[in-house]
Amino acid sequence: MLIRKGRSFVSAFVMIVLITGLFSQTGQASAAEDNRSWVEYTEKIMAKDTDNGTLELELQGNIKLAKNYDVTLKGKKRVYQKSLADVRVGAENVTVRVNHKDEITKIFIDGPTPIETMRVGIMTSGFATVDHDTIVLSSQAGLEIVDKVAEETFVVPANEKVTFTPSNNEITVTSATGEVLYTTTNRLYAFTDEGNKIKVENITRASGDPSYRGFFEITTSSTGNKLNLINEVDFEQYLYQVVPSEMPAYFGVNALKAQAVAARTYALGDYLSDRFAKDGFFVLDSVMSQVYNNTPENAATTQAVNETAGVIMLGEDGSLVDARYYSTSGGYGASKHQVWAEADGTFPSKVLPYLIAQSHTFDPNDPSKMLEIDTQSEEEILEFYKTLSHTGYDGNSPWFRWKVSLSKEELENTINANIISRQAADPKFVLTQNEVGDFVSQPIPAEGIGEFVNMYVAKRGDGGNIMELVIEGTTGTYKIIKEYNIRFTIRPTNAFTKGETVVLHRATAGSSGYTGTLDNYTILPSAFFGFELDEENTVTFYGGGNGHGVGMSQYGAYYLGTTLGYEFDRILTSYYPNMSLESTSILSKE
Repeated sequence: MLIRKGRSFVSAFVMIVLITGLFSQTGQASAAEDNRSWVEYTEKIMAKDTDNGTLELELQGNIKLAKNYDVTLKGKKRVYQKSLADVRVGAENVTVRVNHKDEITKIFIDGPTPIETMRVGIMTSGFATVDHDTIVLSSQAGLEIVDKVAEETFVVPANEKVTFTPSNNEITVTSATGEVLYTTTNRLYAFTDEGNKIKVENITRASGDPSYRGFFEITTSSTGNKLNLINEVDFEQYLYQVVPSEMPAYFGVNALKAQAVAARTYALGDYLSDRFAKDGFFVLDSVMSQVYNNTPENAATTQAVNETAGVIMLGEDGSLVDARYYSTSGGYGASKHQVWAEADGTFPSKVLPYLIAQSHTFDPNDPSKMLEIDTQSEEEILEFYKTLSHTGYDGNSPWFRWKVSLSKEELENTINANIISRQAADPKFVLTQNEVGDFVSQPIPAEGIGEFVNMYVAKRGDGGNIMELVIEGTTGTYKIIKEYNIRFTIRPTNAFTKGETVVLHRATAGSSGYTGTLDNYTILPSAFFGFELDEENTVTFYGGGNGHGVGMSQYGAYYLGTTLGYEFDRILTSYYPNMSLESTSILSKE
């Protein structure tokens, strides 16, 4: 049973001013031409579309930005000139002035915007998309479903499910018995009592049907026939549901604290980036940001968040550290600039002194030192990853060493199944050699590379990660640039090789042989590998690690925290040199 209640949500009209235009020289004036008025709204900023020049206010909806709009911030002692980048989605300290053309001419920010909550885009099962066919919610404490624009509230009893479905830009709310309770074109909110959670019944995660802190917003998608779901939650409580999804509790308190600081820093980077501002949230709940609420909260991970509350990493220049992390190092880390391009496509990108390649392998002749090899030598790289006796920070990971073999036909098939889509997705970095020998961006032939002829590494990063891989085929010669494209072109699964089951063999440090296996692993585990081609062009890849290799290795943090007893700060400085630990409060200073 649902109970309907009235609730008032009134827009804050700070000021309405009527400005009368000057009369013309004849003393006559048209009121339509000369009367000018404006109105100010102080409302929550729900979305920001920089490309189309609009702001979405909570009650007024989307409003166009005037051509010459102005942004200012009121500080304690002075007023600062700002830009649209300083207007935060979710901010409630913003007043906008709207002219007679329904355009925003001025934006006033009342002091630094507090960093208090995270807005998370919740994806469907399998993290497939943000567009939901339906949304089903419940709470042990009951729910309040609120339409703020229409000032309507519905109360959903404890443990009763309520369903939201879209159609032609409308949301229909249905009870557990199928009764239609409400239909609206407005944004809806789902609240529960403080300290309780809201369960999303129609999506599954590793934990089953996930339950969330905070509250939800439900809107129709841009097409009008899907729903989008945003979870707004206290910033630190957001981390309660990130850290257990990113690191197992058994990794120990020191590693978990390091993970909490890295996750907090990374989250702030996304918050400040406006990456999803036009969609109304800061982060996604998948690996596209950080995995959120895939694994339930536990006491150890919550303790790690609480005991590092507010701690973040800043670079030497005072900027927020780009706190990348990954599963396992195979003995070397990578430099960030040799893995990712700049937004404008520049690659290698800008060097970051806290994300640089380092050895994480102990020298077998002197374990107090780190092993150094020539990471540009194909012979040394191949020997390094074929050697199972090496030990290092990540030796306890099953991903420390791996190998996988493909026949010529399997290799051809997986390349041809993926190279066209990779070129379409990243055309600057999947290139074709032209008649004068230059590699240029152009579509790949329909038959891909044709038959496989040869393959060689054209460039490695400082840590030995492959940056450029050249593949020769009967249709031409192709250069695959960046580790992501390489790993997603040669995919060791029979979904692409079209043959028998492809077996990936794994080994921990010091093993006498490969003991663990995985069937049809979807991508190459890392770009840290060498390979051997036999006379039939059968290839065996010998590699190490799992992930991009930049920043903190989670298995390495596990070793440093448990075996060596490093505190979280020492773990972090081991992976992010040339940085300092600070409080989030530093970001709110004028």
